This record gives sequence, C-alpha cells and structure tokens, in this order.
Amino acid sequence: MNWEKLYQEKTMTAEEAVKAHVQTGDKVFAGGLTTATETIQAVLNAAKRGDLKGITLHGNMLLGNLDLTDPAFTEDVLRYHCFFGGAMERAGAKAHAVSFVPLHFQNYGRYMNYLKPDVALVPMTPPDEKGYCNLGPFGFNPAGTRNAKKIIAQITPNLPKVYGSDHDFHVSQITAFVEGNEPMVTIPSGVPTAEEQKIAEYIVDMIPDGACFQLGIGGLANAVGFGLKNKKHLGVHSELYTESMAVLQAAGVVDNSRKTFMPGRSVAGFALGTKEQYDFLANNPSVYFTPYEYVNNIQNIAANDNMISVNNALSIDLTGQICAESIGYRQYSGSGGQVDYIRGATYSKGGKSFIAIPSVAHTKDGPQSRIVLSLQPGSVVTSLRAEVQYIVTEYGCVNLQFADIPTRAKRLISIAHPDYREALTYEAKQVGYIY
Repeated sequence: MNWEKLYQEKTMTAEEAVKAHVQTGDKVFAGGLTTATETIQAVLNAAKRGDLKGITLHGNMLLGNLDLTDPAFTEDVLRYHCFFGGAMERAGAKAHAVSFVPLHFQNYGRYMNYLKPDVALVPMTPPDEKGYCNLGPFGFNPAGTRNAKKIIAQITPNLPKVYGSDHDFHVSQITAFVEGNEPMVTIPSGVPTAEEQKIAEYIVDMIPDGACFQLGIGGLANAVGFGLKNKKHLGVHSELYTESMAVLQAAGVVDNSRKTFMPGRSVAGFALGTKEQYDFLANNPSVYFTPYEYVNNIQNIAANDNMISVNNALSIDLTGQICAESIGYRQYSGSGGQVDYIRGATYSKGGKSFIAIPSVAHTKDGPQSRIVLSLQPGSVVTSLRAEVQYIVTEYGCVNLQFADIPTRAKRLISIAHPDYREALTYEAKQVGYIY
C-alpha cells in the first residue's frame, strides 16, 4: 500500500482518534510548547463526560488553550504530571489537577523510556514526498513519541520542518492522523529592562570571539544574545535556540566554525520565539535539533571548548545556593537544563557559567532582595553552591567557584542592591558567614 492511501485511511477527527486509540488508564504523552491542542482537548472532553478515567497526561509547559482547572478532573479521572511548568500548569496545580516531576533535561530520554506512554499526541508537519512527517523544533516530543506504543499526529501545516536526529516519522509508524490548523505559538523577546541590559553587558564583555554558547529562556538571556552582535565566529550548543541566535546566525556572527563538537552547525533541543525565527529554521540544515538526552548531555556540552552558559534565577543565598524554579513552596517552572549546562560549561576547556539575576524582585508586597541570607522556606535548590561559578546582577559580576563561605558572602553582598547590603552584612555576621 502506498503511503498516500495509508495516510487517508488513518485520517480521522480528534474525537474519533481519541475514541479509537485512547483507553481508560492510559498514560498519554502531551508534549510541550506548541501542542496538539485539539486532540488533547478531545481527551479532556472524554474525561469530563466520564468516557475515560484514570488518565495521566505527561508533558511540559503546554501553551495551547486548555482548561485544567475543571473540578471534574479529580485524581481518579485525570492527573497531569509535568516536569517544567508555565501559566497553565501553575493554574492546574492550584486546582489539584497537576503535579510536578523533578527532572534534569539530560535525563528526559530515560524518563520517557521508564514511562513508556500508551499514546503520544503530538503536532507534526504534513507528510513529505516520501511519506515522512516531522516533529518540528520542539525537543520534548522526540523521546516521548519514540517511546509511545501509539502515535496520534495532529497535522499542523505551519509547523516548520527541521533537520534533526530523531524528528522524522513515516506514515506507516503513525497510528492516526488528525488534520488541524493550529497556529504556532510565538513569543517575542521583548525589550529588556535597564537592569537586564546592564547584566547583559557584564556577561557579553566576558564572552570571547569563537566561543560556543547556550542561553536560557526569557528576555534577560535573549538580551545577552542580542548583545553579541559585534563578536565573531560564535557557535551554538544550546537546549533552547533563541530568537537572538537566529538573528546572529543569519548575520554570520554565529558560523559555528570554531566549535570543537559538531562543528559547522548550531545544535539545539528546541526553539521558541517569533515567526521570523521559525521561518529561518524551516528546512535549514545549519541548525540541527537533537533530543535532550543528547544536547543536554554534560559530556557533549563540555566537548565544546570555551563553552558559555547563561541561565536565570529567582533567588540566591549568601553561600551560593540557587533557586530557579519555585517561589517558596509554590512550584513556578522547573529545573530544566540549568544544572546540565552549569556542569558542562565549567568542565569545558575555557568554559564559563553565568547565573544572571536582577538584584531586586518587585512583588505584591513591595521590592525584595533576590540575594538573601537564606532561601525562603520551601524554596527548591536548583543548582548546588559547589557547582555555580559567575553570578551577575546589574551591580557587577562575581566568581564563586572554589571560594570559601566568607568570601562568597562578601562577593554576593557587593553585587546586591545597595539598599540591602548593610542588612545582609549584619545578618551574615550574626550567623557566622562573615567573621
């Protein structure tokens, strides 16, 4: 049977696909970022009607228009296990429909192999002339799809086809097709604040020509990327391929010519940004997407000489413990790949790891120092103090690597907001950090 006929025979509505291929008690892989929202919604609807029970969703930062706060989603009906949260996951957690799985992204492939989903619901490109559909630039999908017993592909015509090691699936490998037309999620980087711009300037000054770099998610990291426009011969090995990376690569600033691991092309796990960024990535062999277990593998990261990692934090205590994923007991995001890239960059020959953090958080209770004596009760220690290197605020950049506790405390206080330095010094002396 030719693939065109096979495709037509397997094409059905989202409701038909869910009725035929999702059963009570199934583990359903939902991917992350741009998702198969129509098909996932069909699962949620079936659960609300009582047609499905005991469903567990597994995914990450779903950006489609899904309501996970419905009181019908009791634990015996549906529970969504996420390993990196966004606004939808936070709302679902408040409604007790979402629970969090701590996970470093380098272990994501192992997690999916352990989970072995019963069915994967993922967006894919229409089949090409040989009958292959492509997962596009979303790194959560390859391992989840590969380990699933069944695959329901929601065909998304505007999903960019990317070059990658594990992104193509033949029509014969796919259980069912749902033809949709969901828009790609676009998130412009936005204009950095004055504090973010100053932080970016400190970091950019310490990145040499020929370096290979990684950026975390958010406007601050992208400000660093756009600040690299006057550098030469940069390379990319990054969990996230940012809008700024696409601009730099299109301009020739990123040419990957001096990479010592997989030279000649950018290597990434996923992309999230603008339409122009997705247009740049479509059918572009100079950007190569791999599963997280590869791009976040510490040995692969460290194999790049002069590897630079730039990630964010929510707070840091005076000994150097980093909280990047919770606000007290409230899970806010996830550990993601921060630890992977701190370790990989610091093991790299000539490598540097940066944690970028504005000195003050503007909360509903007023401004609060992000540099604190001790982390707020319940705060998750994302990155260990024994592994962090450079910490950067708008007031400077300090190196904590191999420093003792009194030195760490003094250095961190020196880059705290001036309004908090005296109190931090007093507190540090009271507990014996400074003497």
